[in-house]
Amino acid sequence: MNKKAIFLLSMLMIAACSGNKTKEEESVTDKADYVSEKNMVDTMVLRRVNFNKQIISNGKLKAVTKSDLKFLNSGTISEILVKNGESIKTGTAIARLDQKDAKYKLEQAKLSMSKAELEFYDQLIGYGYSKDTSSVPSDLLKTIKIRSGYTSAKGDLRQAEEALRNTTLYAPFSGKVANLTAKPHEAFSDIVCTLIDDTRFEVEFGLLESEVPFVKVGSSIKICTYSDPEKFYSGTVTQINPLVNEKGQIKVLAMVNNNSGKLIEGMNTKVIVENLIKGKLVVPKSAVVMRDDFDVLFRLDKKTNKAMWTYVTIEMSNTESHAVTANIDKNADLNEGDIIITSGNLNLADGSNVEIKRKKN
Repeated sequence: MNKKAIFLLSMLMIAACSGNKTKEEESVTDKADYVSEKNMVDTMVLRRVNFNKQIISNGKLKAVTKSDLKFLNSGTISEILVKNGESIKTGTAIARLDQKDAKYKLEQAKLSMSKAELEFYDQLIGYGYSKDTSSVPSDLLKTIKIRSGYTSAKGDLRQAEEALRNTTLYAPFSGKVANLTAKPHEAFSDIVCTLIDDTRFEVEFGLLESEVPFVKVGSSIKICTYSDPEKFYSGTVTQINPLVNEKGQIKVLAMVNNNSGKLIEGMNTKVIVENLIKGKLVVPKSAVVMRDDFDVLFRLDKKTNKAMWTYVTIEMSNTESHAVTANIDKNADLNEGDIIITSGNLNLADGSNVEIKRKKN
């Protein structure tokens, strides 16, 4: 074999050995990476605290103050001064009827009043009195006013003045305009618009018979709309109707302030009724997972840093937490002071090695 062939064979053997070494190194590296993977978790110390029990229901908003507004007299609308959705103050002019007829009647009433006054003073003089009526006996003064037409004319004048005022529709309270359908130049005798005080609302919702014992007048509630579920409004229960309806529910009313101005009459809401229950073992919802169709949380063994599978019973829940007890049917053990794993627990098994990211007290 010549030198050239020997050289080529040597190079091929070296390359093959290098390739095998690389594969072995990669295998060792991958294994090392796998072994080094750890279950990073968050924990908390289990304490007995007051649990904010929440009952969730669906409700509907109703304005506390709401009025359908219409003119006292029929007529032709001359102008509309507001728009749907506009917020107005007490006494704001909303719409106005044609005033020609009312103004004419007022002028006629003023003229009749002037004539009656002349007749009244003429009769006073006839009885020997001056225009100063302070010395005239009350019975005689009353008789003269009636005979002269003074009393009747004064009543007609007040009525004409009132009729002119009634040609303008005013807001009886501050609120927001809704259902405005009237238009200028229409002969109108129906409801012009609805005025809603939207500074606060009643929310009406139903509770089951079993839920009512946890609620009383004065209990706190929170509501949110389905269009903005992150925004909550606080309120207070004001009425509990002592009657079960055909659906097995009891009607409850609560008052809610519309601080943002975004709540609207008739809006559907989610209602959360709150009531503090003392001395419960409370964990975040993230601490409880399902294993074999049972609720489970993981306690941390301080000595071994291993997760301990613990069956629990959820007594009650709110939007953030569970109140739990040990599942006695599974001979589980759960005590105040235990360290509970609150995150990183989805793939844990009994005895899994864990490392704490941070501990919540």
